[in-house]
Order: sequence, then C-alpha cells, then structure tokens
Amino acid sequence: MNNVERCRRSAVLFPAFLLILTTIYLAEALSIRSQFGGDTIVGPRFMPILMAFIMYVALVVVIVGEWRKEAEATTGGSLLRPLLIVVATGIYIGVFRPLGYVPATLGFVVALFLIFDFEKHRPAFFIFYVIAVTALFYGLFAGIFGVRLPPVLGGF
Repeated sequence: MNNVERCRRSAVLFPAFLLILTTIYLAEALSIRSQFGGDTIVGPRFMPILMAFIMYVALVVVIVGEWRKEAEATTGGSLLRPLLIVVATGIYIGVFRPLGYVPATLGFVVALFLIFDFEKHRPAFFIFYVIAVTALFYGLFAGIFGVRLPPVLGGF
C-alpha cells in the first residue's frame, strides 16, 4: 500500500480533518481578548488554547499509530508529486489576484486532486468535491475570518 492509499483510509482521513478543525479552533482562540484587565497567562483564552494543544498531541499520536500500522518497507520515493505541488502552489499564488478567488482556487483544487489521483475516475464526484472545497474555504476565509478576497477577474 503506497502513501496515498494509506492517507485515503478513513482511519487517517478523519484525524487529519480534525487536525484542520483544531487549527481553525486555535486561530479563533488566539483572537480572544480579555475585556477586563490585561492579557495574562490564565485568562479567557487559556482553556481553549490548552484544549487545542491537547487535541494536537492526541491527533498526532493517532495518525502516527495508523501510519505505522500499515507501514511498508519502501526503497525510496519519487519527488515528482512534491515538485508538482510546489509548481501548482506557485501558479496559484501568481494568478490569485488577477483571476480572483473563485477561478484561481477552482484551478488549484483541480490540480491538487489530479496530482493525488483523487476521484478522477468519477467525474461527477470530482466536480462536486472541487466546488465543495472551494466554497468551504471561501466561507471560512470570507465569512468566519473576514478576509477580503479578490473578486473574479480583478473586479469584472
């Protein structure tokens, strides 16, 4: 079983999803400020930050345990996928502002899904997941974090 197949297993995907949610939770917890007095070590954000770090440790233990459970002796890996990810990310950064969030992110997600062979044999699911990931991150950044994203084609 190669690394991509091991990562696709639900025993690794769900903890990875929780890792992303924990990161979002931690980012929000870091923005909590005390209304009374200065920021001290033990304040309104202490427990959320502590819980996030505990969750990180637990999730890393679970992911490493699952990874080792089916680890195979590999002789070496290809650098093609990491190189393709770096190229796709560079292109995404370059076209993000001129094209706008939606077209640039749709293209980036398509590129990543193709690099990792995700659902490419089921086009309907592929398109659904591309749109869902783009919409999810738009909601996350524009809605929750209040980040102004560039409009389509520089405002047209």
